[in-house]
Amino acid sequence: MKRFLGTLIGKSVFLAEKLLHKNASSFPGKAVLTVFPDYLKKIRYPGLVIMVTGSCGKGSTTRIIADSLRENGITVAHNLEGSNLLNGVASTVIKNVSFSGKLKQNALVLETDERYLKLITKYITPDYLVINNITRDQPPRQGDFDIVFGEILKGIPESTHIIVNGDDPVTKSFSLHKDNITYFGIDKYFASYEKELQDVRDINYCPKCHARLSYTYRHYGSVGDFKCPECDFARNTPDFCITSVNKDTNEITLNSSKITANELILFNLYNLAAAYAVLSLAGIAEDKIAQSLNSQHIQNKIYKEIVKKDRKYIALNCKAENNATYNLAVIHTALDKSPKSIVLGLREISRRYTFFDLSWLYDINFELLNDDTLQKVICAGPYRYDFAERIMLAGIPKDKIIILDNLDHAGKVLDEQTSGNVYGILNFDYIEPFINSVNEIE
Repeated sequence: MKRFLGTLIGKSVFLAEKLLHKNASSFPGKAVLTVFPDYLKKIRYPGLVIMVTGSCGKGSTTRIIADSLRENGITVAHNLEGSNLLNGVASTVIKNVSFSGKLKQNALVLETDERYLKLITKYITPDYLVINNITRDQPPRQGDFDIVFGEILKGIPESTHIIVNGDDPVTKSFSLHKDNITYFGIDKYFASYEKELQDVRDINYCPKCHARLSYTYRHYGSVGDFKCPECDFARNTPDFCITSVNKDTNEITLNSSKITANELILFNLYNLAAAYAVLSLAGIAEDKIAQSLNSQHIQNKIYKEIVKKDRKYIALNCKAENNATYNLAVIHTALDKSPKSIVLGLREISRRYTFFDLSWLYDINFELLNDDTLQKVICAGPYRYDFAERIMLAGIPKDKIIILDNLDHAGKVLDEQTSGNVYGILNFDYIEPFINSVNEIE
C-alpha cells in the first residue's frame, strides 16, 4: 500500500508540475521520500542497473550508455536532466515506475553525485558502477579529493562490479579495496607529453607503499602511464583501451573496434572508453557497441563549433571550481598552433553555496597558452579582473588582454580586433552568451 500511495503522490506531483509549466526534476522525489523515506527500497528494478559517478563527465557518459543501450533494443530509464542527488534519482524512478511497483524499462542508468552515492546505493544496488575520475573539485564543498574517494568507497555494494580509469592512480587505488574491478584507459597519443608540465597533480606518491610514482608519459596532471618503483602498483594494460588516435580522421581504435569520434578532446575519449567498457560487460557485442558509438555525437553543451567568415569559434564548457576540465580545455586549445584568441569568464562560481572561491584558477596551466600564436585574451563577467590577473601571472602581456563587463559584444570585438580561431574556455553559464555574441557577427 505504501508503494502504491508513494507512486500516486509522485505521479500527481509530476502532473501538477506539468500543468504549471514547471521543471519537475527533483520535487516529486522529495515529496514522496518525505512521506515514505524507504520508498525506493520497495521498487522492483530491472536486471540491468548502471550508475556513473565521479568529479566530471558523469552526465555525458550516462547519455552515451543510455543511447547505446536503446540503439541495441533495450528500453532505458535515465535521469537525463542530471538530477543526481537522492531526490532526483527518486523522481526518475517515480516517472518510470508502474503502480504495481515495477520499473517499466529493461535498464536503469543513473548519473549519481559522488557524495550522495552511498545514500542512493542504500536503496538501489547497481550491477555496474563507473567511476570516471576524482579530482580537486568544488573545494569549499568537497574538501580534499581523498575525502571524496572515501565517500565513494562507502557507497560501493559488495556485489557491484566497478569500472574505473586505469590511467589515473587515484581511481586505480580502488584496487586496494575492491576485487571486482575493470579498467579503461588510453595509450600514449599525440596530445600526451613526456616532459613534465607545471600543472596540478592530485597524487604524487604511491597509495600502497608511499614511494614517489614515476611516469613514461602523462595525458594531464597525474593521469598517464604511471608505476611505483618500489611495489606492484602501476597502470598496467587496461581491459578496455584506446590504442590509437588519428587526429586527421578522428578515428580511434578501442580494443578491436574502429570508432570515429566527432571530437578528440580527452574527456570525450575517456567517456567513450568508459561507456564501451560497461556496455561490453553488460553483454552487448563489441561490433554493436562500435556501431552505436559511431552514431553518437558529443553534446553541444560540452563542445560547440561555429564558423563565421571562415573562422572557427569553439565553445568549451568547463566546470567552475574544477581545474581538470579547464586544464583539458587549455591543453586542447594549446594544440592549435595557428593564430588564435581566447575568451574566459563565468557568471556564477556556484549555485549551491555562498562561497566565492577562486583558488582553483591557480591550478590551471594557462602558461601553455603563452606563445606567439596567441593574439588576444578576452576576460569577461563579474570575475573578469580575477581572470586577467591570473593570465598576467602566466606571463601573457597586458596589451593582449581585453576586459569586458559581459559577453554581449564579444563577437564584434573579436571580429574587429583579431583573426584566426577563437576558443571560449567558459563555465556553462557563459556558453550561451558567447554563442549568441558570435552569431551576431555579420
